[in-house]
Amino acid sequence: MNDQRRVLLAFLLMAAVLAFSQWWYSQMSPPEEAPPREGAPPEAVAPPPTAAPIETPPPTPVPAAPATVDNELLAGQRSPASVIVETPFYRAAIDPKGGTLGAIELNRYPSFTDSGPVQLVPETASFLRRAADLGTHRLALSDIRFAVSDTLLQLGPGDEGRDLTLRYKSGERAITQTYRFDPSGYVIDYELDVGSSENGLLVTSLGPRLESNEKNTRDDYGQMRAVARVDGEVISRQAKEVDEGEALALAGDVDWAGIRSKYFLAVVMAASEDELLSAATMEGEASDSLPLVDVAVGARIRDGRAAYRLYVGPQEYQRLSQLNEGLDDVSQYGWSWIRWMITPFAKLCVIIMLWLHNFIPSYGLVLTVFALLVRVVTWPLTTKSYQSIRAMQKLQPELQRVREQYKADPQRMQQETMALYKEKKVNPLGGCLPNLIPMPILFALFFVFQSTIEFRGQPFLWLGDLSQPDPLYILPVFMGATIYASSKLTTTDPKMAAMTYVMPVVLTFVFLNLAAGLVLYYALSNLLTFVQQWWLKHSMGHMDGEAAEAAG
Repeated sequence: MNDQRRVLLAFLLMAAVLAFSQWWYSQMSPPEEAPPREGAPPEAVAPPPTAAPIETPPPTPVPAAPATVDNELLAGQRSPASVIVETPFYRAAIDPKGGTLGAIELNRYPSFTDSGPVQLVPETASFLRRAADLGTHRLALSDIRFAVSDTLLQLGPGDEGRDLTLRYKSGERAITQTYRFDPSGYVIDYELDVGSSENGLLVTSLGPRLESNEKNTRDDYGQMRAVARVDGEVISRQAKEVDEGEALALAGDVDWAGIRSKYFLAVVMAASEDELLSAATMEGEASDSLPLVDVAVGARIRDGRAAYRLYVGPQEYQRLSQLNEGLDDVSQYGWSWIRWMITPFAKLCVIIMLWLHNFIPSYGLVLTVFALLVRVVTWPLTTKSYQSIRAMQKLQPELQRVREQYKADPQRMQQETMALYKEKKVNPLGGCLPNLIPMPILFALFFVFQSTIEFRGQPFLWLGDLSQPDPLYILPVFMGATIYASSKLTTTDPKMAAMTYVMPVVLTFVFLNLAAGLVLYYALSNLLTFVQQWWLKHSMGHMDGEAAEAAG
């Protein structure tokens, strides 16, 4: 059973037990001699199958050694094997053959599968294979070796952006590809000029996957998706969700399309809001070893020119939300049937924690403060729940008399019961609903920790990485202990005593191999809940005792 299914089972179990236990407590009569001081949008739908798939340019292997091609600008000279581009954020290798992306290293993120930084392009692959369909003929750009304007571009912080130009000329045909690199981030601007006034379609292909750089490569590849935003809807598909040998054609206005893994992303984006991409095609294959995901994107060629933007980098929420509309939704939170409810909470949690990190350097401390803030916000709900339970307990003798008096007339019994609730201003569901309201936050945080790159590699105390399980299992055990303590404090019926032991054990094993940051938050939240319950129990018990003495 994967992590998502285990957590769903745990949450459903928690919600069911919580609702049942609150109802059960409300049915209990108060102790006869109590001491005076005790007291889930629908999944995005793909366009109709009438949309024709884009014909993907064939894969172009990275050459082992440079070679000459029929390019008059080379004049028999040998072009370099690759052009190296270095910025504060990444180091990229552009292949003069086709102008494809042969490698890109993200300087600010270490790889957990190899020494050195994250490498996103698989070793034997090349991204950005291109072909220009010009009506009567196709220019296979990936098969052309271009003359390059530079062999090395180095950009430092504060530098102006720089262009890399790749040119080809043969007879009357002149082709120019231009990359513009910006040292302030991961966005690369691209433009094609086919040297004529022809119209057509520029097809760019990414694939067959992103390279995994995570400790748990199985989980990383399991979260790999072909993604696109078409006509305002975000579409996400795993390799196994697209039949082998078939292509999922997406026609319409495309804002962006590409491939994402757990933490990283490679997408082709529209050059502007007025010049959207025209179509996208997703192909996939779930093999026994690694998934194959290929995404082809079409950009219109008008008067011989086409342009778009590239993003190859981390899924940083703030960075993505500023780049392109809907790009911050590339990592979707929750299962499709409950995503409409989880997503707002998940985004709010991310925004708050990133804001807190501006003042608190440690994400472990950020989680501690966040847990405290959530408990403060939900304090009135917990208090109201506890008050409702006590009110229902005190009302039980009168409810029992109504049941006995009208046991032969169920309809009258229900009417008198509701009248009694109204007279005493007691809500029979008041003990359940306030505790169920925070549940979306618990769901949201699981998916936040599953895909939020800011927690990747962040240490705290004995934890080397908040995005990985606790290697010593201290947090899951502590969390189980807090659940037990809280249950022990609130359970007064011997018939419910078994759940006091079962729930902590079950949830401890469920959370054993989940992200340490997630378990840290839950453990702290449970501890704070226990403290609040203890305070409410003793303070309200004290007030009941004083009231009884005054009445006596």
